[in-house]
Amino acid sequence: MLKMIGIVLIIGSFAGIGVSQRRQFRSHVTVLGDLISVLDVIAGELSYHLTSVPELVKKLAADSRPQIALIFRTMQDSMERDDSLSLTFKWMKAFRDCGQEAGLNEEDIAILCDLSEFIGKYDLKAQQRSIDYARSRLSRQLEIASAELKSKGMVYRTCCVAAGILLVLVLL
Repeated sequence: MLKMIGIVLIIGSFAGIGVSQRRQFRSHVTVLGDLISVLDVIAGELSYHLTSVPELVKKLAADSRPQIALIFRTMQDSMERDDSLSLTFKWMKAFRDCGQEAGLNEEDIAILCDLSEFIGKYDLKAQQRSIDYARSRLSRQLEIASAELKSKGMVYRTCCVAAGILLVLVLL
């Protein structure tokens, strides 16, 4: 009986690790899709409604998607402090501080930090071009992440279950 409980715990633990890895891949795909839609919102607000960047950040901080709200809430908090730091710095700091926690990798964060050089600084056309460029780069990242989810997601889960079974066999 004790051996059976041990076997179930070992296999369950390894299966949990595999499922966790797959969930990370899925989370990455989700947050990239959310950020692409956020870039669409930013482009629309800047071009059609002429919304100021602080107002836009405030709207995005109230977003219902937790990863997006986390990043932009951090940005909003730093913008509310009167510390004479530039918008570019605050944008980059928010993505660097919260990006990994939100499910982004280093390349995604770099793309969004590159965008900070143009938001709120240049004329509308330059901002739109930079948003379009960031959107296309993030779309490419989304394609890569989706391919990884398809190819590696199942592999991680299967390999972890197999490793758990192998460990059980070795221990028996």
